Amino acid sequence: MSKYIVLGAQWGDEGKGKIVDLISGKMDLVVRFQGGANAGHTVVIGDKEYILHIIPCGIISGHAKNVIGNGCVVDPLIFCEEVDYLSSKGINVTPDDLFISSQAHMVTPIHKFLDRMLNTKIGTTGRGIGPCYVDKVQRTGIRLNSILDGSFIKTYLEHAQMYKQIIEQAPSKISINLDESLEQLKAAAERLYPFICDSVEIIYESVQKGDNILFEGAQGTLLDIDHGTYPFVTSSSTSIGGAYTGSGVFVEFDKRIAIVKSYTTRVGEGPFPTEQDNKIGEQLRKNGNEFGATTGRPRRCGWLDLPLLKRSFIINGFNYISLSKLSCLSGFDKIKAAVKYDDKFHPIYKDFPGWNEEIEGITDIDKLPVNCRKYIDFIEEFLEVPVGMISTGPKRKDIIFKEPLW
Repeated sequence: MSKYIVLGAQWGDEGKGKIVDLISGKMDLVVRFQGGANAGHTVVIGDKEYILHIIPCGIISGHAKNVIGNGCVVDPLIFCEEVDYLSSKGINVTPDDLFISSQAHMVTPIHKFLDRMLNTKIGTTGRGIGPCYVDKVQRTGIRLNSILDGSFIKTYLEHAQMYKQIIEQAPSKISINLDESLEQLKAAAERLYPFICDSVEIIYESVQKGDNILFEGAQGTLLDIDHGTYPFVTSSSTSIGGAYTGSGVFVEFDKRIAIVKSYTTRVGEGPFPTEQDNKIGEQLRKNGNEFGATTGRPRRCGWLDLPLLKRSFIINGFNYISLSKLSCLSGFDKIKAAVKYDDKFHPIYKDFPGWNEEIEGITDIDKLPVNCRKYIDFIEEFLEVPVGMISTGPKRKDIIFKEPLW
């Protein structure tokens, strides 16, 4: 049996979806433990692209059972949209292969309204995630178990009354029709009903049987509510600690996999010491097609930040690196990586000679340019963790295995 956890080591968008999909084909259970539909995983298989937001990537393999854990927040409307989207792609999502925790909280149309109304300075996705977690922490939230007895309707109407003053002050472009939103929510909740269960028991039974299990993270460690660049963070624990609170089951992870993009990106506001708001950043964005899977927003781009990565590794105890988007660095005469900061917190860089050779699709490390291999070796030395896997393109097969994964 093997237990894996895959986490983003930066500000998200590192390429977790591809690696989760690769691993999930050998898994019996895939668990999502935090976040909501503000995350986006993109998986490319053959000529098909799948963009997921709340349903675990393991659903695509057709082999693994999938769990949305209690640490997640679930929007019934977006869940239904995603089920229909996957159905259009030939993937049927049923209660036999997807289980949703009855303890997870519901994202409502009111939460999405509040997000658009109140959180513009943080740069959120507007998907209602933050307001939902606020209700959870102040103990006024709506758990999915309330769908089972229908009590969510009463709580939703109470929420509408609680936020009545804000709703009445809203400009027309982000206003909310409460009657219409309630009818939409009731219809979506009816479809969600058969998926709701005690997910702790599902995960625990799988652990006891000795199944192969994968926990998939969303966003990235530097967006963690405690350990990220606060207040420009998400509202859940995106690091390894969230795996335990967000699933309710202790798992001894054999492989703690850090997904590390070979440069750095982030979406939205917040500090970004190595950002290149210039032609270099534009070239990285173009090479990497750096636009958000959930919002379509252009990502801010910059050089690799190794001190921040080191902090991420301390938090999560990573023992295996999956390096992504290496092919996007082809064509640069010089590549930089921050190795420390000065006393004003300005990054101090180490320069690496670049390479012009196209490396997309290479699966043998000896076929990589010499300068490319030197860059990989330095990352491995700095972080003191082996680079086990190198992604050289968006397709599932575009991978170099430098260290065994299984």
